[in-house]
Amino acid sequence: MGSLLSLILRQRKTNLDLAIQLEQEMASRVQTVNQFVEKYLTEMALPHGEAIAELRKSMLYSATNGGKRFRPVLSLVVGELFGCPQDRILPFAAAVEFVHTYSLIHDDLPCMDNDDIRRGKPTNHKVFGEDFALLAGDALLTEAFLLIAEAYGDTAFLIAPLSRLLSEAAGIRGMVGGQAIDLRAGQKKFTQAELTHLHLLKTGALIRVSVEGAALIAGAKPSEVESLRKFGEGLGLAFQVADDVLDHGEKDQDARSFTGILGLEGAKAYLQEVSGNALAELQKVSAKAPLLEYLISFNQNRQV
Repeated sequence: MGSLLSLILRQRKTNLDLAIQLEQEMASRVQTVNQFVEKYLTEMALPHGEAIAELRKSMLYSATNGGKRFRPVLSLVVGELFGCPQDRILPFAAAVEFVHTYSLIHDDLPCMDNDDIRRGKPTNHKVFGEDFALLAGDALLTEAFLLIAEAYGDTAFLIAPLSRLLSEAAGIRGMVGGQAIDLRAGQKKFTQAELTHLHLLKTGALIRVSVEGAALIAGAKPSEVESLRKFGEGLGLAFQVADDVLDHGEKDQDARSFTGILGLEGAKAYLQEVSGNALAELQKVSAKAPLLEYLISFNQNRQV
């Protein structure tokens, strides 16, 4: 009995040590992304003028306002899976984050969600006004595509597919389309299939493209890109299901949340199912991908 208990305790310590190590690895990549984003936006060459300088401040305010950097870190880790240097992936990773940040600025506007606080700070329009918040979002969105064009000019064959992937994920076929469905839903009672479709577009598309674009840059084979696309799609959906589980009890669980449709335990079971499917797609590419596996586990167990 004593030896069994010792074995269990040693295994728990090993698991805890591994979790701490992986968490530190992820934190270092978050810092890498933060440094790249701030440096790029601070140093990018712009026309002269006080208004332009203010607009840059508005862009920086939201783009450097913390956050988990889930999408760009995901891109970095996928690149590492194929031995691709971080510097090669970072511009695309930052481009995706620019698109994500633009969406948050616009979501917070009075005509959308009308939020006053984002990550513990006043939202962009509360600091810079609705007009400059709108422009900051526009500028970040368009800067994403300039960044891709400039960063991958040495391998021009990448520019078109990366631009296509990001456009598809960000626009009417992805995030914006999902937002439109959400805005026009009114009091409609969603089925599980309809809600899954909504979030594969609204939340999942940018997470999916973070994976797919990085795999393309890293030179993955078409079959690997396809499996990773499905992995990213599944992880994106799992991210939203986890959000709904976290929000349970803190807001009305209406027909546009997985907990509202499935109940808390049903949503948790669905989160396990979707996460398991994502892991299965990942394992088609690599039997050992500890950081990507950690992201799945992190999402399942996150507290915020």
